[in-house]
Amino acid sequence: MHINGWQRLWLLASILWAVVILALSEILQSDGAHAVPSANMVLFVVRLWIVPVAAIYGLGLGLAWVGRGFQVESKQPVTQRE
Repeated sequence: MHINGWQRLWLLASILWAVVILALSEILQSDGAHAVPSANMVLFVVRLWIVPVAAIYGLGLGLAWVGRGFQVESKQPVTQRE
C-alpha cells in the first residue's frame, strides 16, 4: 500500500489529535482515583476523535474529486517528437 504526502499529513494529524484527546480525557477524569472509565466516557472520547478526523479526510477526498473535474482530458494519444 502506498500513501501520498497528503495522506501522511492526515495520518500524523490524526495521531497527534488522538494524543491531545487522550490527554484531555485523562485530565477531565482524574479525580485522584484510578478507576475504569465508563462506557459513555469512552464512546464520547472516540467520537471526539473520529468526527474531526473523518471530516477532514472526507474534505480532502472531496477537494481531490473536484480538482480532477477541472483537469482537461487529452483526446489524442501522446506521440513522440523527433
